[in-house]
Amino acid sequence: MLDERSFTRGFSIGIAALIEDLGVAARDRGWAGSPTDLVRAARLKQELALRQAHAGQLTEACRTMAGVVRIYRRLAADEPERFHPELALALTGWGLWATQTGEPQRAASLLAEAVRLSRQLLGRATTVRPMRRIRSRLALAVALGNLANALGELGDQASAAAAAEESLERLRGLHRHSPLYRLLSRQDPLGSGHCMASALNNLGVILAELGKLDRAWELAEETTEIYRRLAALAPVVFESELARSLHNLGLTAAELGRTDTALAATQEAVALHRCLQRTAPAGHRHHLGRALCSFAQVRAAAGHDLPEALAAAEEAVTIHEELTEKLPTAFSGDLHAAYRTASAVRRALENRGEGSRRRDEPGGG
Repeated sequence: MLDERSFTRGFSIGIAALIEDLGVAARDRGWAGSPTDLVRAARLKQELALRQAHAGQLTEACRTMAGVVRIYRRLAADEPERFHPELALALTGWGLWATQTGEPQRAASLLAEAVRLSRQLLGRATTVRPMRRIRSRLALAVALGNLANALGELGDQASAAAAAEESLERLRGLHRHSPLYRLLSRQDPLGSGHCMASALNNLGVILAELGKLDRAWELAEETTEIYRRLAALAPVVFESELARSLHNLGLTAAELGRTDTALAATQEAVALHRCLQRTAPAGHRHHLGRALCSFAQVRAAAGHDLPEALAAAEEAVTIHEELTEKLPTAFSGDLHAAYRTASAVRRALENRGEGSRRRDEPGGG
């Protein structure tokens, strides 16, 4: 038989979540939505947002996280010391997903607020509470890394590089100066390794955009090495990260003229993304499209395997056409890149054909 108190509590939590979605003012809540109910509603909504994101439903995840942020804003107005950390984390998650759905301006605003809150929290954390200080430093590093991504999407590469540099330096500082953090990292090598690799990858991508290819290459190599170790320990979790790091490594290698590395890395990235798409098509189709595009670009530039490159580019076009039809703002840039790549591969094939005909003409030698 259903316990009446459990039913009442569940109903109250549900009402708390609903009235936040409807934007009802705090003074109109009446009995519904006590602080305890609101906290539980926020946590339930956060869990829903994570499930939506893992299923590739990023627009829905953003909408859900917006409700979480509203709840924590209200709670933090009365108890900032308790709820500002929760608000900063919710803003960071929402900002990350907003970047991925093609809303970099919104993402940058959310993440800038998360960085500001995290700096304030770090300033209030004392050496008497080392765990809290470590959490604050990690939260700031993650928020800075995500802010770097959003600023990069907006074209502000200088500010993006500064944020990414600070994110990486803060993580390196934790490893250098905090024995407690090193102990925690040994206990949770997957979490700490992923955090460091993400920071390395963020900075490497931005530096590559700025043309600082030598350092970008070093960061891409370090990122890939970390994700290989993590994927060996937890393939279900980290093979997707390894595939993306190989993608970036291949592009940077191509720009530096390291053709063999570029060809091998982009081929491995495509193979991994194909395997991942079979198990989670919604979450990996976009990454497969990008990997195919890079696979084709590298081969067109090197003049290698051009028929295979054209097939990959055309498949990338098909994937991004489907994605753009569903979410134009997020995927139109990738679609145009796929179109350009397919055209470049066709030109390379035509030029190779012209060269062969010229060599075969009588007297042409």
